[in-house]
Amino acid sequence: MERQARRAQVLRHAKRIFARKGYHRTNVADIIGRARIARGTFYLYFQNKRELFEELLEEVLSELTARILRIRVGPGESDPVAQLRDNIRRVVEYVLDERELTDILLNHSVGFDRELDQRIREFYERIAALIQRSLDLGIEMNLVRKTDTRAIAYCILGAIKEVVGVLSRSPKAETAALVEEILDFGLRGVARPELLEAAARHGGHEDGGGFLFARN
Repeated sequence: MERQARRAQVLRHAKRIFARKGYHRTNVADIIGRARIARGTFYLYFQNKRELFEELLEEVLSELTARILRIRVGPGESDPVAQLRDNIRRVVEYVLDERELTDILLNHSVGFDRELDQRIREFYERIAALIQRSLDLGIEMNLVRKTDTRAIAYCILGAIKEVVGVLSRSPKAETAALVEEILDFGLRGVARPELLEAAARHGGHEDGGGFLFARN
């Protein structure tokens, strides 16, 4: 088997084992047994299971970044809300299709490996920074109200983690309906339209903020 194909095979099997057993209860023997390779073959590709795990984190970050496209405004461009809907749909589809990776991130137990715990924190900080940059760009484009984008980015990240946690333990959701709910919440929150209109008349804002507006 070609080297890259074999490496991808190891990653694929490791992902399944990490999702089922968790990082700390998984060892190299589990991985090589599932992938049906020799121990020496494993070490041709990875120094240890931590390096393999960190590559899976990078895979998630890369895939999410690729799915969040910059919103464009101007002649010939589709409606910004439609573009935002497409961004959310691509992210949701990835989350639903990659539940093993989702389980790995949500079920990782902290406190056993300080260095790995720091890597997990850095991973989420990078996701929050991506959301914050999206919000900042949305403000520049007059699509998002002025706000503390760092605080809102972590609010959005926390909400995403909770939604993903529920999705990872439930039957596959109807993607279109879920995307519409997330979009509606991101744009308007939970207030009734007349309440938002009243708030706007008294100096408030009509929108509840948006997210996922741009790629890094």
